Amino acid sequence: DMRYRNRLATLVLAALAAGLSVVSVNAGDAYTQHCAQCHGESGAGNLELGAPHLTGLSESYISRQLSGFKAGWRDNRDLQTRTMTSAIATLDDNSLSAAVAAIARLPHQKAKKTAQTQSGDLARGKDLYTAYCSACHGTNGTGNDALGAPSLVGLDSDYMNRQYRHFVEGRRGFHPDDRYGKQMARLSLAVKDPNLIHDISSYVVQLPF
Repeated sequence: DMRYRNRLATLVLAALAAGLSVVSVNAGDAYTQHCAQCHGESGAGNLELGAPHLTGLSESYISRQLSGFKAGWRDNRDLQTRTMTSAIATLDDNSLSAAVAAIARLPHQKAKKTAQTQSGDLARGKDLYTAYCSACHGTNGTGNDALGAPSLVGLDSDYMNRQYRHFVEGRRGFHPDDRYGKQMARLSLAVKDPNLIHDISSYVVQLPF
């Protein structure tokens, strides 16, 4: 339609002005078409939809998770997982790769904090994070690709709480091909109390981006 054509024309002109290739234009358009509706034009996520911020995550992590969604690595009982699985079900590898490339070029954005963020015990969360999370995710929460541990900075507490619980409950990390997910599922059992999990996420969202 006309709106799509105008958007594409804008992308082309911007690419020409910046000296970017046609591949870059296609990549940006893939994100706009397939991801921005939930994750936002800037990639900062959408709290109401439960769509996480993306700009702090590495290309390798995002690519692995997209492959995992398509391969059935996630339990589909929650609405957010079903929505994501459905959204990428018909996308081919080229479209997914183009979207990942576009995400990698987005300026870093920090997700908004929720009201619940302030309710956690930050001191206890820091102690727990240091003891159980920092070895893989880093003292500053920036992750470690060699260990398959994503960056956590910029993610909202609701998303982190939900995903951590999924690991504890066996809804993530159960698939035999999900090597790093299995690792997280095993380690997550060290902290299973929802209040303590929330303390950890409350601490993480305070980390500088």
